Amino acid sequence: MRTIRPTLRVVLTLLASCLGLAAAPATAETVVRFSIGTTFFDVELTSDPALATTVNNFMNYVNTGRYTNTLIHRSTTDNPANIQIIQGGGFVLDGLSIDPIATDAPIPLQVKYSNTRGTIAMARLDDYPTPNPNSATSGWFFNVTDNPSLDGNYAVFGIVTDLASLDVIDAIAAVPVYDVSSQLGGPFTEMPLLNYTPPNPVNTSNLVLITSIAPVPEPSTLVLAGVGLAAAAFTAARRSRRVAC
Repeated sequence: MRTIRPTLRVVLTLLASCLGLAAAPATAETVVRFSIGTTFFDVELTSDPALATTVNNFMNYVNTGRYTNTLIHRSTTDNPANIQIIQGGGFVLDGLSIDPIATDAPIPLQVKYSNTRGTIAMARLDDYPTPNPNSATSGWFFNVTDNPSLDGNYAVFGIVTDLASLDVIDAIAAVPVYDVSSQLGGPFTEMPLLNYTPPNPVNTSNLVLITSIAPVPEPSTLVLAGVGLAAAAFTAARRSRRVAC
């Protein structure tokens, strides 16, 4: 079994209490599946009303298919500031061309949760030299590690659902990074590329491509009941031990 969502809610609650942050509510959440060819990872989006605009914005891009064949175009896993993220949602592969995604109007910044490992947050466009916190459109990033220095500046709105999904995030983060801005333009200074040898031209086989993002159907009531029992057993086991924060 890949996913036990109530179990992860317990973990989120424990993490939030340790960090002094608000815990995600234990209500029915939307789960979306990021597919990379035959590989995939699942992400649970919060139903917290404080993040409703952020989640609705993301799901509008999902439901209109604008995340189909989009790139992981940035990886900062070698960042000297120790900020480790992988970023996508900004560029689409159209035939042999890499183009910006067609975006809607920017949304206001909604901040409530911390940039902990495995969470997804909205990227920002930023109007340099003055950062614009209300500039998020389609771009998003995953926190490969805990990135507390990003807290308060980016809208965290979900988390991977299980360890198998986290493994996929880590595998993407392990892809070598290259500055190919001379070939593709300014945004591609930290681009993860597969089987790439500079200074050869980048081709489609080098790209880390999100082939689709789609909602995962809710399991049946019977399955939910079984998962609920498993979560209850997990919670009881955790309560029998002291949790050090």
